[in-house]
Amino acid sequence: MQINNISDREAMFFLSSLPELGYASKRAVYENIKPLYSIFEMNFENLKMKVKLSEKQIKAVLGLKNKLNELHEKYLSLDERKIKFILPFEDDYPKKLLDLRDYPFGIFVKGDIPRQKKSVAIVGSRGASEYGLGMAKFIAQELAANDVDIISGMALGVDSMAHEGAVISKGKTYAVLGTGVNVCYPDSNFTLYNKLCVEGFGGVISEFPLGTNPLKFNFPIRNRIISGLADITVVIEARLKSGSLITATHAIEQGREVFALPGRITDCMSLGCNKLISDGAGIITSPTDILEALDLNVDKKIQVYNEKNANILAKNDKKVYSCLDLKPKYIDDIIKESALDISQVLSSLLLLELEGFIVQVSSNYYCKRLS
Repeated sequence: MQINNISDREAMFFLSSLPELGYASKRAVYENIKPLYSIFEMNFENLKMKVKLSEKQIKAVLGLKNKLNELHEKYLSLDERKIKFILPFEDDYPKKLLDLRDYPFGIFVKGDIPRQKKSVAIVGSRGASEYGLGMAKFIAQELAANDVDIISGMALGVDSMAHEGAVISKGKTYAVLGTGVNVCYPDSNFTLYNKLCVEGFGGVISEFPLGTNPLKFNFPIRNRIISGLADITVVIEARLKSGSLITATHAIEQGREVFALPGRITDCMSLGCNKLISDGAGIITSPTDILEALDLNVDKKIQVYNEKNANILAKNDKKVYSCLDLKPKYIDDIIKESALDISQVLSSLLLLELEGFIVQVSSNYYCKRLS
């Protein structure tokens, strides 16, 4: 191909195929080399004089000269694969990201591009409790019903439930990936991935090259984009050292509000949230708290938890139900508290589960269902 026919956009697509170049390096190349296609005509010394890159980065850029035709074909295939490549100076680039000091210099999008709407990031543990999962889904559902976009990372646990909650309300939700946008991770989230990319419920976004596999160090890097796309970041459940707290830290540094779901001081999954609250984060008592912080009109407070009417239950079933709350409880403790024999408790638990009063979160652990 003719090098002087390469547009700046296509040249940045070529450079974005290099994992050696981070957002700062790409930006430095774009700002210091004009026209941009001339980078593919330079030798080592020319490039070293033009822009501050490491020897490894320069060699990676020079190595692209032998791949230009292959990369050109990949660039031409983006439309067919329904993938957009967007640079910061283009109209489609999410304006909220431009407020970041370290905004990504080029993003890939599959599905819709984030709208200029109020948006909330909902993040939390992959191993969240039934309560945490239920709250993530419920809060996202209520916010999406009020035309708030939901941002998360499509990980298992809280992230997935946040996306699902938005889908239930037929809202828009966007996943920022630690992989390429054409890589669904985890595999078990393919149905969700498809809802975002194909079925019109939102989209997936990444700054990493197409085909990038899930590498551990990429996920903390992408977290700044999750918070950067949101007006408010909500942490549902998190340990003291977790990716969710990294996202919250990014939000604070970006001048965005952070809210956290309070929890028991004895629960390890609540320690991160409780620490955020003690450091000044907002407390979630209802989705209304978030809607008010977004300056959206709220006619009445949204109830977080509506307990089912236990009066319709038989005496033993009611007694077993009264032993439970939103924290999972082991069956031996239920038997002890209810003062019923094991067969009676097992019968009641089965009925309560079938009727939607409770959920078995793991083997022999039960809690009330969040409605």
